Amino acid sequence: MEEKFHHRLKAKMKEKGLTQRALSKLTDISEPAISKYLSGSRTPHLEIVGKFANALGCSADYLLGCEQNKGSHYQQIEDAIKEHKAYLSAEERMSLIMHLSEK
Repeated sequence: MEEKFHHRLKAKMKEKGLTQRALSKLTDISEPAISKYLSGSRTPHLEIVGKFANALGCSADYLLGCEQNKGSHYQQIEDAIKEHKAYLSAEERMSLIMHLSEK
């Protein structure tokens, strides 16, 4: 099932522990507008998506469903290293980080 914008927005808000009021203060977007975005009855303009992404610490691509993995690229790399650290030497971890930073 493909997640829609409003599902991803809700999930990120929950993950960050933010209420509609708190998100409104962080983004300068009215609570009634946020409520409509959360219900899926209104679709935000790209500028609004950018404000949400900045406030929630994720990419606009993630909120729009263009990025499958949650979180920042840094967090994705960190999670991958943590998951596989038993199999990687310190040199291999650093090499992986350097290789990924070049892309």
